Amino acid sequence: MWTSLLFVEPIRHFAANVNVMSQFYEWPRTRSEYNIFFKEVFRLPDFWKELTKKMIFGVVAYSGDTAVKLAMWQHIYGGTWSPQEYADYNSFKHLFCAIMAITPTAHLTVPFENARRAYFADKTWPVELRRNYTSPTNALLRIPFEEGPYYLFRGGFPIAMN
Repeated sequence: MWTSLLFVEPIRHFAANVNVMSQFYEWPRTRSEYNIFFKEVFRLPDFWKELTKKMIFGVVAYSGDTAVKLAMWQHIYGGTWSPQEYADYNSFKHLFCAIMAITPTAHLTVPFENARRAYFADKTWPVELRRNYTSPTNALLRIPFEEGPYYLFRGGFPIAMN
């Protein structure tokens, strides 16, 4: 899930800004018009600032979720016996190690997803109700102190089952 956030989110951000530009200008027909059009996409207000926020949060979420899951799998799988100088023929060992590693770490996705949702929801609320999060990472760091740590795990069962 977080691999898509890390690698696909910049593409989605670019596509959304292209969509914004195409609402105000006609779609380019020649190569020079394409060059001008896409150059202007990069010049849109907050393009780079928002892209930076999304990339930083993608790295934080990816390292906080996937890296921990891989470390747990390596910890469990590394403690098992494998034949020396031969490929490991026991295919069930990989499956059981993966199940044992994902069971205690499946919930790690939930706080990152809730922080990201809180940040984007905060941008849509009226001014008097906003928490003024500056980025998803800022929301991830502020929510446990302002709302309590339980807030990051709200609605976690459906998210963890994705």
